[in-house]
Amino acid sequence: MRKTLLLALVTLVLLILAFAAWFAASCRAERASIGQPQAICSSPLYRRIPAEERLLRGRALGAEKPIAHVKIPQHPFMASNAGNNMHNDASMSDTYEASGPLGRALQVRSRTQGFGGYGTLAYDRRGRLVGVTSNGRRFQLELMDPYTLEELASYDLPPRPPGFLLQGTLPWEYIGAGVYFYLDHLDRAVVPTTHNTIQVVQVPDPEAGEGFCLVREYNLADYVVPLSWPKQDSVAWVLPDWGGEYFWFATTAGAIGSVQVDTGLVHAQRLEGEVIENSFAVGPEGAFILSDQALYLFHLDAQGSLQTDWSLAYDRGPHKKPGHITRGSGTSVTLLGGPEGIVAVTDNAEPRIRLLFVSRSDGKLLCSLPLFQDGRSGTDITVIGLEQADPQGRSTGRYSAIVENNWGHHFFPVARPAPGIARVDLRRQPDGSYECSQVWVSAERNLGVFKLSLSNGLVYLYFRDDSLFPSRWYLTALDFWSGETVYKALAGAGVGYNNWAGALFLHPDGGIAYSTTLFGLVTLRDAPP
Repeated sequence: MRKTLLLALVTLVLLILAFAAWFAASCRAERASIGQPQAICSSPLYRRIPAEERLLRGRALGAEKPIAHVKIPQHPFMASNAGNNMHNDASMSDTYEASGPLGRALQVRSRTQGFGGYGTLAYDRRGRLVGVTSNGRRFQLELMDPYTLEELASYDLPPRPPGFLLQGTLPWEYIGAGVYFYLDHLDRAVVPTTHNTIQVVQVPDPEAGEGFCLVREYNLADYVVPLSWPKQDSVAWVLPDWGGEYFWFATTAGAIGSVQVDTGLVHAQRLEGEVIENSFAVGPEGAFILSDQALYLFHLDAQGSLQTDWSLAYDRGPHKKPGHITRGSGTSVTLLGGPEGIVAVTDNAEPRIRLLFVSRSDGKLLCSLPLFQDGRSGTDITVIGLEQADPQGRSTGRYSAIVENNWGHHFFPVARPAPGIARVDLRRQPDGSYECSQVWVSAERNLGVFKLSLSNGLVYLYFRDDSLFPSRWYLTALDFWSGETVYKALAGAGVGYNNWAGALFLHPDGGIAYSTTLFGLVTLRDAPP
């Protein structure tokens, strides 16, 4: 029975890849005259979509309201908080100081190299795009022009082994090495690889004739969790310690550790019986790591060994929910405010997940709130988080978190998440206690890493509408204050624009958004005023 299921799985994947190859080939034939970079192929029915259905506006331009907030700490050994990893900064806030698109005569561009998308985008000191793209087996580090999406340089990372399909993880559910990386303060990409190494790769200056250059590689193969063939543990997440002397790392099978930057000395331990699905966050006090069973704060002692400050078990639920990759929390760790602030994650409880607000200093649960509809509640995407401030940037004791509902019976490449984007606020009371309440819930749907612009108060989503032939993919903006839909802008039509749990990114120049897709990358940019 097991062999039959495995054979069916491999056959399904091969059929999907064959369709992807056909789609890419037909797209190249159609778009060859346009020039480089190759655009994602839209459905032939795209041209029949009326103009009034390409930009749906809920209110007029000019009503945007910025969010006064406590500034997110800048990690001294990471690139600017303008965007240095999938979730923007060391706090994994998924917020930007820059404005996203306001919906002003949006201009759309895209690029594709066939089947495969981008896990993470970051910005170097010149504002250029640094990203890792993958088709499920091959991984490549790329440098791109932020406006034209032209490839300026590329660097091949180690691929997955030829028999990776036998590991039982579908390509679109893969969260291992290469999906996440971060850009450091010297414009070097720090990338966990499929060989269970960490590569430090210098971003080049192509105008000077340079290419990507491997600076150093650290081997962690002896420190991952040994698993029975064909399964394999993977070093999936790496971030720098606040002092810059160590890397923190975590693997999907629950190994965590540190690597001394100068010597390569490794200290590692295993969270026995636990797995890790999502990225962790770092602050001056250490690393906040979330497993499928508990939330932890670790710090490093003088020798680089991990020490546990606190841990908090949570309700991991009775089973893996529809639309989730694993049982347990589906969120990354989000830090709100500074060292005296809050940690926000969700659990996996039934009949509804709960948003948990936890004290950073001691791991105490300050408040929790159930979200969405009974029996149709779950999230596999990180929480957006911030600490609100007065006009002078001083804390008001109010924290905001935004959560999306991903519960649903998905069948690749069609996602069916239940509706629900919710904002919840935590308020510090005069006696020092905390209360939390739901501010609003939107009926919009999303399946992907969503983002918030602090300068214009818009929450950005990327998902399709209810049209089937062709499927229409929209960039959607919600108002942070009210939850109302401000606008929906058509990015493209057809499977090529399907983001399938990808991520959104906002450029530091303002007015520009990027979404990863199954076939590449699409950008929407405000026209000049």
